[in-house]
Amino acid sequence: MQYFLRRNRILIAAMALGLLSLHLSFTSRRGVGGSVIVDEVLAAGAAPVQKALLRISGAAASVWDDYIYLVGLKRDNDALRRRVARLMEENNRLKEELRLNARLRRILSFRKRTSPRTVASEILGFSGLAGGGWTRTITLDKGSADGIGIDMPVLSPDGVVGRIIDTTRHTAVALLLTDPRSNIDVLVQRTRVKGVVEGNGSGGLTLKYVTEIDDVRPGDKVITAGLSGIFPKGLVIGEVTTVEKGGDNFFKYIEVEPGVDIMRLEEVLIDTGRRSPLRGSPARGPASG
Repeated sequence: MQYFLRRNRILIAAMALGLLSLHLSFTSRRGVGGSVIVDEVLAAGAAPVQKALLRISGAAASVWDDYIYLVGLKRDNDALRRRVARLMEENNRLKEELRLNARLRRILSFRKRTSPRTVASEILGFSGLAGGGWTRTITLDKGSADGIGIDMPVLSPDGVVGRIIDTTRHTAVALLLTDPRSNIDVLVQRTRVKGVVEGNGSGGLTLKYVTEIDDVRPGDKVITAGLSGIFPKGLVIGEVTTVEKGGDNFFKYIEVEPGVDIMRLEEVLIDTGRRSPLRGSPARGPASG
């Protein structure tokens, strides 16, 4: 039997295909037979492709939607950043205006307490305050055209700043009280002991010519004595921080911290009502207060 099937396998296959063709051709029921088989074969083959296409289409739509969303989100974020930057800038400007207003009110109040003949001036620059030698000066935005002259006191609400040593038409240079060339007649407020403060060139002051028997202690306030006619009497110079026995056993060694923090100054007052009585003295030389 097996021999017969092997020998006639081509004939048997042809007869089977013929019978199948006759069945497909002469079936009387619609949707049964060949059409059903073809449809099922096509559906089975197309289903994976359709699923893949649907997945790709859905993924592409999702990516596009995400891209559009991110573009809009970035645009909104950029707009918010610009707005925040503008608000921060405006807030900073308002803070600066408030601080300036507070400083000017303080200067105005100090002016009313001291002398109405003063000119407010803005500091344009500092010299020697960052380790560049012992010279300590500031440049101001007022000059001879504004009535500024040599030896006029430069003041702040916290006390004495210095005195004018040079002028141009629209600017002036002030020698700070911490400059070694500066010396001012002073009083110890508590005991009325007199002396002279000189700049030590490093931001501090030294109170000189106070004897060992004079009563001076750390914490004592030092004020102007008003003896030379440059500085009015009673202005704050600073506070005693150190009192020690002097090397000559006669005068004490006394250090004073200035009342004015020079590096924080932005505006000052120039007292135009006071000039040195020694108008013939050198403009750049030291002067007592």
